[in-house]
Parts: sequence; C-alpha cells; structure tokens
Amino acid sequence: MKDIADQIKKNKNFYIFGHMDPDGDCIGSQLGLGLFLKRIGKNVRLFSQGKFDRVEIKRFEPLFHSEFVPFDVPKNDATAIIVDCSTPDRTGIFADSITGYKTIIIDHHSSGTDFGDLRYVDPDASSNTMLILQLIDELGEKPTKEEAELLMLGLCTDTGFFRHLTSGGYRAFETAARLTQAGASPNKIYFDINGNRTLDSRYQMAKSLGRVTPYFDGKLLITYETMEDYIAVSPQARDIDTIYMLLLGTENVKAVANIKEDNGSVTVGLRTREEDIDLGKLAGEFNGGGHKKAAGFKADGTIEEIRNQLVEKFHAIFK
Repeated sequence: MKDIADQIKKNKNFYIFGHMDPDGDCIGSQLGLGLFLKRIGKNVRLFSQGKFDRVEIKRFEPLFHSEFVPFDVPKNDATAIIVDCSTPDRTGIFADSITGYKTIIIDHHSSGTDFGDLRYVDPDASSNTMLILQLIDELGEKPTKEEAELLMLGLCTDTGFFRHLTSGGYRAFETAARLTQAGASPNKIYFDINGNRTLDSRYQMAKSLGRVTPYFDGKLLITYETMEDYIAVSPQARDIDTIYMLLLGTENVKAVANIKEDNGSVTVGLRTREEDIDLGKLAGEFNGGGHKKAAGFKADGTIEEIRNQLVEKFHAIFK
C-alpha cells in the first residue's frame, strides 16, 4: 500500500476502473477513491461499462464514462487504478484502454490473475472499500462524510449487512465504526440497498422462487431468470440478493446458484454459507471469480447446459 500511496503522490492524473455489472462495493470503491483523490488535488475520471441495474447504484450512473476518454497528457503522466477486479477482462470494454499506463490494482478477491504494475490484494478484507480506507490512511488523511457513506455502501453490500461475516470478520466492524464516526449512516444505507423496491420486484421474486430445483438432497438449490423475465420486468425489479438470503436460510442448503439468460450467454451467481466451500475457485473453472462465499461467472450456453455443468462441478463437492 505504501508503494501505491507513493505513486499517487507522484502523479496528477488518474483513471479509475471497476468491473462489469457493478455492485455497491465496486461503485463505492470507485467513487470513494475518486472523491478523495479530487480532494487532494488530483484529476480523476471514472469509467464503467455498467449495467447500473441495482437500485442503490442507479443514481451514480451519470458520474461514469461509458467510453474511454483520456486526459490530454502523455501516458506516463497518468495512472490507471483498477478496483474490485481479479482479472483485467472484468473491466469489460476498457481492458485494452489500460495498455501503456502505469497500473494500480486494489482488490480483495480470492481468485484471479497476477496483473498490473502495483498490486494490493487482500482476500481477507470483507469489502474492497475497506482497502480504499486503508489507502486514505496511508496517505495520512481521513474520509469525509460523503466518502465515508460511499465506503460504507461497499462494506454493507459485500457483507450482506454483516450477515456473511464469520469469526474472522472483526476488521469489518472496526471499519464500520470508523465510517460511522466519519458521518456514514448505516440506517440510510440499509434502505438505499433494501428499500424502494417495486411491487413488480416481489412478483419476479415469487417467479424465481417457484423455479428452484434442489440437488444432492437439497444441499444445492438452482434457480434461473430468462430473457423474457428481463424484458417484462425492469432491471430495478430484480432483487436477487433477497432471493439468495431466503434460499440460504432453507433447511439443509449449503450452496445456491442463480442463472440469468443474457443474449446467447448466461450470467451465474453463486452463494454459500459454508466455510469449506470455495465458490471463487469453482467460478474460476468457468473463467469467473469472486470470494469463497460469493462468486460468479459468465459463460456461453443455455440455462440448461450451464445448469448441468454446475451440477457436475458440485457433485465433486457433495460426493
């Protein structure tokens, strides 16, 4: 982290990238870091391919460039910072744009590839925003109220409001205490994430729950969403996090998968409540990634084809 702080001190211009289909941790990391860098006198541009489908991040979409727009400076006068990405392709359309720039990686995923010039990767961090706070500390500063709110958004997103933490998660509570002291309101962030849901979102939830198929005596539950679902109901009506929570609370369940159809391919989300299951490793076998308890991947194929492949992979876990 000291080397990253030194690079930030040396340079004036920064591009901040996150992953495709961003969540609150990715957006909170990008915006929190971006606001901080601007506050200490840096030039910053934020980039995201989107989609900004989640209710809690939709309002931030206008703050991001959807195409690469560089500063009018030589490449060695600008630095690219990639947050919450375990592989360069997770930045989507911006993967090639980063070529030629000094690159900083700040990430907390348990799987991925070794890329970038300066790397700070801590898989034990409960959210990527925890690492952004560490960087602010390293530079001898404290977060403002607005920065703290963004960092808290990421922390609450990736911990499921602390539901996902185990006995080793004490650092998350220390971070939450600091961010709350800086002015962040956990109550406000809770309703930013979980409130303002449409009635359609509840109908869509019922449809997804009705499609659940159990495997291995109920240890694995798989559900899915079709393109017709996506067209018929607004993206903001998706409430997959609540579906994960409900399914993981089901008797005997150890893992849950949601398969979402997406124009000839599928996007798969994976969740577990078990310490001895590494979903990040499993997702890596599909060229995806993530954490031990929450991971995902994108793959070519139909819902049925990918479902069969998933069941085969989990067979090795539950045999």
